[in-house]
Amino acid sequence: MRTAPTIWRRVLALFLSLVLTTVSVALAHAAPLSAPSLQGLAPTEAAQSTESDSLKALAEAYVLLLERYAVPLDPAGLAKAGNDGLDAALAQAGITPPPSLRVHGDDPVQLFANLRYRIQSLATQYGNTLPQSELVAAAIRGMAQYTDDAHTNYVSPEEYAEYLEWSRGAVTYGGIGARMRGPAPTVIEVFPGSPAEQVGLQPGDTIVSVDGRPVDGLRLEEVVDLVRGAAGTPVTLGVQRASNSQVEQITLVRAEVSVPFVQARRVGAFGLVQLRGFPEPSVVREVEQAIVRLQAEGARGIILDLRGNSGGRVDVGSDLLARFVPDGPIYQAVDREGHREVVNVRNARPILTVPLVVLIDEGTASMGEVFAAAVKEHAVGHLIGTKTAGAVAASIYVPLSDGSALQLSVEQVYTGGGALLDKVGVTPDETVELDLDALRRGHDTQLEHAIAYLQRVAGGPVATSAAR
Repeated sequence: MRTAPTIWRRVLALFLSLVLTTVSVALAHAAPLSAPSLQGLAPTEAAQSTESDSLKALAEAYVLLLERYAVPLDPAGLAKAGNDGLDAALAQAGITPPPSLRVHGDDPVQLFANLRYRIQSLATQYGNTLPQSELVAAAIRGMAQYTDDAHTNYVSPEEYAEYLEWSRGAVTYGGIGARMRGPAPTVIEVFPGSPAEQVGLQPGDTIVSVDGRPVDGLRLEEVVDLVRGAAGTPVTLGVQRASNSQVEQITLVRAEVSVPFVQARRVGAFGLVQLRGFPEPSVVREVEQAIVRLQAEGARGIILDLRGNSGGRVDVGSDLLARFVPDGPIYQAVDREGHREVVNVRNARPILTVPLVVLIDEGTASMGEVFAAAVKEHAVGHLIGTKTAGAVAASIYVPLSDGSALQLSVEQVYTGGGALLDKVGVTPDETVELDLDALRRGHDTQLEHAIAYLQRVAGGPVATSAAR
């Protein structure tokens, strides 16, 4: 690793020091960003004044991945992944990719210089089809995918703006207002007041086409991207109805959909609190108030629904855990040098006076998994559902010069008891699959098992409708 200062290093260090105040921790507090120390990642001083923001973003992402990722990465592998990303973007645009430059050795500066040169050459040849900004995005996306880490991703300017809104607790997006799960994109939740509710979409309905394009073979994320769009624009869905298995063509007008993070209601003798994420501190107050209110109203048990909870801020999750678990460890974080930090709840103030069930599924990720694991290890609740996503790491969002961002894992995360979570997940105490056929008939099998469990341990009448 070279240490002789260069103009580029000073500029990049200054840039990162300025943006550090906006870095948001997605799961765990990370050490401050250190100034990148690679030399030669940019042209000479004279050329720097004309270098585009997109190429600056490429250099920033490359340095961050090499110097700050949770485990050291191979520079040659990282550069190759960037070239692979370019090849994929060219192929998708119908362009036969020219051969990438071959670089012998593992000098990170030369590897990067050749990647940058290839991008500039491709932009000169194919810029009318693939602008340089799109080529850079493809290269950064390829490098992020090289880590095989759910918490290390290229984030487009639009996605980053949406993330910033999410982190402020304001979740709105252009879409139809339905949550789906795969592999066949099946509606499992319809948000109140949404276009999906207005046209009568129901849990159990399956999307078979979007604007005439069959979705068979597409990943769920790809289907969601097709369904989403600007508010006020139409989208036609082929919907296989849960009620009669007939396929209908339904045209909806997308709207700005607002998703509440916390919702609470009674299900028979018990209370149900749904928590979709840990974006900012207000959710702690909302969950606490909901549980205290439900218990005061006579709820004989509480069901905390973390299905589809994709995580959020560790300080928010830790603060909420202090309302559930006693003092003690809730997770451990290990940085790229192997330093381990055990994070504990201190001054716990549990609010539960009745039994607790926590619902989890493959959509429960990140801080949602840490939360579920802590509940299980401290034996304060019963986990029902399916194994969680196994997508857990301490990550930060670093804005790049072109308005995009890099989500970057900087620490590995374990449970408070030392069990690995990433690519492992949390196993429930009682495994219950969500039966989509039953959902189409109006029955949420996981929720019904939670109610049955509370009925056994706490007593009270069984709710007659668990799905709505």
